[in-house]
Amino acid sequence: MQWTEDLAVGVEAIDSQHKELFRRINGLVDAIGQGKCKSVIDSVITFLEDYAVVHFSAEESSMVKNAYPEYDQHRKQHSLYLANLSDLKKELAEDGPSYVLSVTTNQVVVDWIISHILQTDMKFGEYLKKIS
Repeated sequence: MQWTEDLAVGVEAIDSQHKELFRRINGLVDAIGQGKCKSVIDSVITFLEDYAVVHFSAEESSMVKNAYPEYDQHRKQHSLYLANLSDLKKELAEDGPSYVLSVTTNQVVVDWIISHILQTDMKFGEYLKKIS
């Protein structure tokens, strides 16, 4: 999964955070390929949880500050992602680190982030450009 400029929302703070997410997920992909994913999945899930709190808070604060009309819909998508992440964390706690959990985590995050950036975050970026 590579960051490309077509994924840029146009808000430096958001784009910077997205780039860090891509870097971390690529680290998980590398660990899966090297057969070391069991040793990193715990830290990846912890990062994803911490990241979501910081990133979503920043995005949502900016939306409120700028009276973004699609705030509620955007926030619902964040909540859905957090629920998926909670399921992954629960699986880790119950079953321990595994290859399957690593691959599932990668798939959930990659599918969500690409879809979320290209559809939902881009709308917010366009809105900010219009009101600037």
